[in-house]
Amino acid sequence: MSTKLNIGVVGIGRMGQRHALNLAYRVPRARLLCVCSPAPHEIQWAEENLKPDGVQVFAEFDEMIKTPGLQAVVIASPTDLHVTHTVAALERGIHVLCEKPITTDAEVLRKLIDEKKKTPETKLMVAFVRRFDQNYADALAKVQAGVIGEPLVIRSQGTEKLDKTGYFIGYARVSGGIFLDTVIHDIDLTLAFFGDDIQPKSCYATGIISHHHEMKEFGDADNAVGVVEFWGGRIAYYYHSRTTMHGYDNCTEIVGREGKIGIGLHPTVNKVQVSGGSGIVQEVFPSWIDQYKHAFVTEMEAFTDAVLDGKEVPLKLSAALTGLKIAQALQESLVSGKKVEFDESGERK
Repeated sequence: MSTKLNIGVVGIGRMGQRHALNLAYRVPRARLLCVCSPAPHEIQWAEENLKPDGVQVFAEFDEMIKTPGLQAVVIASPTDLHVTHTVAALERGIHVLCEKPITTDAEVLRKLIDEKKKTPETKLMVAFVRRFDQNYADALAKVQAGVIGEPLVIRSQGTEKLDKTGYFIGYARVSGGIFLDTVIHDIDLTLAFFGDDIQPKSCYATGIISHHHEMKEFGDADNAVGVVEFWGGRIAYYYHSRTTMHGYDNCTEIVGREGKIGIGLHPTVNKVQVSGGSGIVQEVFPSWIDQYKHAFVTEMEAFTDAVLDGKEVPLKLSAALTGLKIAQALQESLVSGKKVEFDESGERK
């Protein structure tokens, strides 16, 4: 196989632009061959920032997927198009790294996994970037080495800065809900720390609307809490907010029989402190892209290496299915107020 992997990016909004720039300039074994988007302002961005370096720019996915030499695609299109774009790529023998969630319907993902078995030589990886963050990777290595004994309880939170521009509401309407769109990252980390084969026993969620009152129209919340009980006696607790004033704040604690590990408990950009009339002040990350900018590169390198070297991708599709089932159950519980239960095989009762 060639020394570089020819990759295209589908969807060049904020996430797609990050992937495109990383592929163009920060992933040595990858070559950004093409990008596509139906949005005129995104096309303009690509023509200004990518086309001068020889990247082909398309307005239609059906045209981009036919690009000669295209070997893999990164799918960063809207969630409701993920499966369509993924299947179209796989049918052409093109490897896929798809942003999470690959779908908001567990049954659709189950069918996709069955279809994927027919083409085992083509790679499909769901992009859960936090697994590639150096801090989470170090914490996972410590858990697997038994530093805190058996992990029992996980507490994870993610808080995003309040958006008053109106953009967020338009995005939230099609995102699938707070648990499927954002908490699913925390759920995936739970599977990493507890073991990808662990199964949920019950899920319960509740939430409030503190700022984005339009969310009542589509049954979502801007602050929510979810609790997952797993078979074998382990528990995960999630809190997520989309109304934080200070910035992006993502942290996790893993409590074990013999100790505890904390990641990101103080979400500061650096170790600089300013002391003055307002007390002691430290800058925080403005967004998730800033906190995980290096992890996005590591994730892309891992996917590229898996394709070029003929290795398994580092994230199991079965784990993505388990995480999706949990997120789907928590979102359902948020709306219904009822606990959702599973049998020991991880199937809904």
